[in-house]
Amino acid sequence: MTDARVHLHDGETLRKLMERAPSGSVTIEELGKRVGLSKSKVGMLLSGERPTVTPAKADDICRVLGVHRGALFFEPLPTPMGTDSTGGTRHDHEHERAVAADADRGAQELGGHDGPARPYRRRA
Repeated sequence: MTDARVHLHDGETLRKLMERAPSGSVTIEELGKRVGLSKSKVGMLLSGERPTVTPAKADDICRVLGVHRGALFFEPLPTPMGTDSTGGTRHDHEHERAVAADADRGAQELGGHDGPARPYRRRA
């Protein structure tokens, strides 16, 4: 199991805070050294390529920049198991794709079986 991670709100905000840090402007390399991240990881945070860090690293970054963690990072809401990121179950989306493919076909054709057509029932 991986550690929980927090997401950076916006790379541009991080960049501006680095320019206005309490101890003076902080470079990518300097921030990385002070918080224990590589220069490339700080660069990926700024670009949005990899916008997550552990909560401890987020706290370290915010300490150096003199801001509260909520000013830069947020904790994503958990996604329940069996649910995709849009809130539906995978089964629901399979049905929507099948219906969208050809709405005029009968249920027996969609299921690919020879049995009698039955109304669609959502599984619990």
